[in-house]
Amino acid sequence: MPDKKTKNMSSLSRRDFRSSPLLVAATAAVIGLVALPQSAYAARWQEVGENETSLDKSYIDVDSVRQDGNIRVAQFMTVYEKARVNAHDIKMDRYVQRTAFDCVNKTISLISTVGYLDGQRVGFSPVRTDWIKNFQPLADTPFAQRSFTLACTVPIQAAQATKPSVPVAPLAPPRQKSSSGTGIIVNRDGYILTNNHVVDGCKSLTVKASNGDTIRILAELEAIDRTNDLALIKSLQPFNQAASFRMPAKPVRLGEEIGVIGYPLPGILSSEPKATFGQINSLAGINNNRAHLQISAPIQPGNSGGPVLDTSGAVIGVVVSSVAMAMSQAIGSVPQNVNFAIRGEVAQNFLTAHHVNFIIAEPGKRLATDEIAENGLQFTVQILCN
Repeated sequence: MPDKKTKNMSSLSRRDFRSSPLLVAATAAVIGLVALPQSAYAARWQEVGENETSLDKSYIDVDSVRQDGNIRVAQFMTVYEKARVNAHDIKMDRYVQRTAFDCVNKTISLISTVGYLDGQRVGFSPVRTDWIKNFQPLADTPFAQRSFTLACTVPIQAAQATKPSVPVAPLAPPRQKSSSGTGIIVNRDGYILTNNHVVDGCKSLTVKASNGDTIRILAELEAIDRTNDLALIKSLQPFNQAASFRMPAKPVRLGEEIGVIGYPLPGILSSEPKATFGQINSLAGINNNRAHLQISAPIQPGNSGGPVLDTSGAVIGVVVSSVAMAMSQAIGSVPQNVNFAIRGEVAQNFLTAHHVNFIIAEPGKRLATDEIAENGLQFTVQILCN
């Protein structure tokens, strides 16, 4: 449910979004598809690109696409270059639309719209019930044509992306009787972000905070993204602290200093959380994967799902993997600190797709390493899988 500040966008969705490069509405023929819960699929955002009139960027969630005959339903997200206030006094930095496409007649129709600012839902439009009467011709622009082509040609429930040829090892300990990883508290309502491989196959989940408290976690996950290896779980009780994410308008830079907080090698090292530091070594992962960052901060099994922090303490990534030692046989040397994190923007898109509020950090002062660690401990937890 939206909070008291959330505004109904039903009166403005027609005006605001029909003036965008995509003209949108819906049809009763696909009402069953649209009624699917948000957690029924994993968000995998593919960039559509910039439109012809601004630097705003749009993305399609290719895992959201559903089909019934000629009709496909897909979820799009537009991220503004800068936050803006519309004619109805709602300030947003992005919005998500669910849209129906008639792939034969090349017409489209809006189903619903949700607006966001700094990770918080600030406006929405109810799901429309008059879809079949409101299909409109596709706008004759390159952007609209790209959007239509993606929605109507992407494979339904697309197969997982081709695995990289270089061995990459997830950083959760091998699944035996029990295992563990790390998680990031994303809001005080109890939502925790981690890797899918940390929670995959778990019969029960327990969260252990840095102060030693143990909190039961709901057995059912809130959402997963197998492609980007992300998962969202929710505790049975709220938290006092939550992470802040770096604003998308301030992208990560090559060579930037970073810190990592996590719970590596449980049962071997101490049970206390660990902090390591390093740099951003590359703005892409294996095979030029732009969803990943390469980092030099040392990480071990058990670090998976933990935060990568900038020098102000804001989250800029989620630890995911390291190059496996098997690579040494291929290259003739042992790789050192070749580790990877999921970009913070990808994590934010995942949270936005599942209507989870999170905090966007204001630009802050540079912190010392001990301050970064102390700050990170407030929202970093150990996830125990049984």
